[in-house]
Amino acid sequence: MMPMGTSLSRWTMSYFAAALFFLLLSEGLLAAGCWAPSLNVAEPRALIIVHSTTIGWLLLLMIGALLQFGPVLTGLDLPKGNLDLLVLCGIVVGLVLLLSGFYLIDSGSQFAGPAMTGAVAVLVPSILSTASVLFLLLWRGRRAHEASPYVLIGIASLAATVGLGSLFALVVSGAVGVPSLVTYVLAAVPLHAGFGLVGWMTFAAVGVSYKLLPMFLLSDDMKQSKTLRRSSIAVVVLLALSAGTLVIDAPFARTLGLLATPFFLLAVGAYIVELVHAYKTRRRKVLEVNTFWSLPAFAMFSVSAAAFPIAMMAGADDKIFVSLAYLFVFGWLTGLGLAQLLKIVPFLTWIEAFGPLLGRRPTPKLADLISGSRASVWFTVFYGAVVVSAAAILFAQDGVFRIAAFAQTLSTGAIVLELALSRSLACVDADTKKSPFKHPAFFFAGNHRGDANGSAS
Repeated sequence: MMPMGTSLSRWTMSYFAAALFFLLLSEGLLAAGCWAPSLNVAEPRALIIVHSTTIGWLLLLMIGALLQFGPVLTGLDLPKGNLDLLVLCGIVVGLVLLLSGFYLIDSGSQFAGPAMTGAVAVLVPSILSTASVLFLLLWRGRRAHEASPYVLIGIASLAATVGLGSLFALVVSGAVGVPSLVTYVLAAVPLHAGFGLVGWMTFAAVGVSYKLLPMFLLSDDMKQSKTLRRSSIAVVVLLALSAGTLVIDAPFARTLGLLATPFFLLAVGAYIVELVHAYKTRRRKVLEVNTFWSLPAFAMFSVSAAAFPIAMMAGADDKIFVSLAYLFVFGWLTGLGLAQLLKIVPFLTWIEAFGPLLGRRPTPKLADLISGSRASVWFTVFYGAVVVSAAAILFAQDGVFRIAAFAQTLSTGAIVLELALSRSLACVDADTKKSPFKHPAFFFAGNHRGDANGSAS
């Protein structure tokens, strides 16, 4: 569990709430038909959904998690101050400007350029400020846990993603029209996606899960895999070299980018080996809802990652790549995120609400804070909908895709409701909440310090 003396991050719940809002927004737009398999993924309406998912959902989710678990990984404290809330507001405002900019581009408005420029001006400093704070924390504590290097790789990739993304936003809005820069940005779109989906989101998720999964499974810490570490570094270095050489030699840059693929497969394979070992050696024999429903996410990660290079070598149609990307983003990253929230939210809520009362009066079990049976029903629907959606993209079935997207949105909404019920302690018996008892605020933590099994809030 969390080490003694670790404080609850005050604004982590706010990050999670904002992230879940943008996830529901992106899924709702898909269900409403704002994008379909017959349409191009480069259209402005598609980019609204893409960035609502990647920035609004996945970025905010990961930052919220790192604000809480970064100190746990390193044994060090984050700097004190109100930067967390300021960054959250900046990212939300910047993202709204970005999504508005894409909408204005689609409608041919003259205000698209100012909106995109404003988005860059707000998003870039907001993201990079918190990224730098987290990077310095993890760098100082990089030897404390095997997870830290992977999160460091992820944060470095985030900086590259933001840099390329800001150039892309300025170019597509027409705010910047230098021919050489336009050519570079258009050629660098795959690198922007690679840094974001692989370098940032995947390696950061690998790092966080390196700590959380053994903790939740009651298994030994995952071992430091040299193959995983070296392959992860190789992927990001090759992507960076590709981005740097794209200006002077585009074919060579593309070759460097392609060379990152086998190293990524090595990293995936090494990670899966560590996951299997963690599950096999667990002392908690009956899987909890979060660890059980992480398994389909790991499976979709393996399938999509393995299929991608095969599709590249076969010169596959764009629909195959979009289908695999959907499986990767919603099956792997979103599935894992939602599954782990089913543990993290009750866990942090329990520590804040009942940690101070431990040893003074009876307290509920952590499992009492959430209905695992209801959540399991909705996860079944969610993963099934993701698979059907990916298949519908592959076979260009707009109607099937929209039905599956609706089911995915509905199931996600139900899972979010379960998280809200857990945070509000709705599943806990009323007698357990009698005085002395302080109900946690819904969107932020009061920063109490508890003592739950050697844990501290």
